[in-house]
Amino acid sequence: MMKNDKKTTVLITGAGSGMGLHTARTLATAGYMVYAGVRDPNGRNTEKSQNLLKELNGAEKNIEIVDLDILQDNSCRNAADQIVAQHESIDVVIHNAAHLYIGFSEAFEPEQLASSLNTNLIGAHRLNRAVLPHMRKEGKGLILYVGSGITNVTAPFMAPYVVGKAALDALAENTAYEISQFGVETTILMPGVYMDDTLHFAAAEFPHDEKVLKEYTRLEKDYDNYEPGLRNLFRFGDAPIQSVADKIAEILALPAGQRPLRDTVDFSDWVAEPGNGVREALTERAFRIMGYSHLLRVKY
Repeated sequence: MMKNDKKTTVLITGAGSGMGLHTARTLATAGYMVYAGVRDPNGRNTEKSQNLLKELNGAEKNIEIVDLDILQDNSCRNAADQIVAQHESIDVVIHNAAHLYIGFSEAFEPEQLASSLNTNLIGAHRLNRAVLPHMRKEGKGLILYVGSGITNVTAPFMAPYVVGKAALDALAENTAYEISQFGVETTILMPGVYMDDTLHFAAAEFPHDEKVLKEYTRLEKDYDNYEPGLRNLFRFGDAPIQSVADKIAEILALPAGQRPLRDTVDFSDWVAEPGNGVREALTERAFRIMGYSHLLRVKY
């Protein structure tokens, strides 16, 4: 656990299911003080909230469910203020909340693309604006983004999601170079393909323009093969979703200043690592030429 005189506080978005749920339980059990962000936890997501608290193995005191809607500025600020009021600081924020879109690109109405950006990108920015003033004041902290390998190797039939994740990746990296000078670290975790134990696919949104959909009948065979095609990537067994939570716990346990800007967790043949290596080398070269090498290192 991160070195501190008190429990390290962790705020997780989208903690009611999937990767967020597993991460909240894993970190609470490890002794972190986890604030599990769930939208309307005492209303429509009551069941999610109850499931979150199950099987904590005595770690209930280390977790608190907080009403967090990343689509609302006030909700983000209230969550941040609540944590600071109770524990004096926010040590870690994990941007996990996301929404999947599946279908032919042209058939997604513009409002759906905007909605994807609101959830998959702007929500993280809203929460950053709520927590970063506290982190900058403390001169420390970690912002961890659950991104995706699709920002290096794209996928068909999910354009709004790919666009949202690519934009999130760009936001995370650009913000990292600025907040690094206030002692705040950034890690972009890029999971590969995860098909099971998540509501990602079950809750996916589809194109609304029925007229355009009818024009894409020649691609129906490819579209119908989407799930089998993704599963073909698993040549060595399925991907356990707990592995994402374990990787996050591993990153948090690293000493401050030694956490990577990018990391991956992948049981498929998606393979984002080579692209990350090229990015890192080219970024270091360009920043050195511009005189910005210091922005690549966290200043304490």
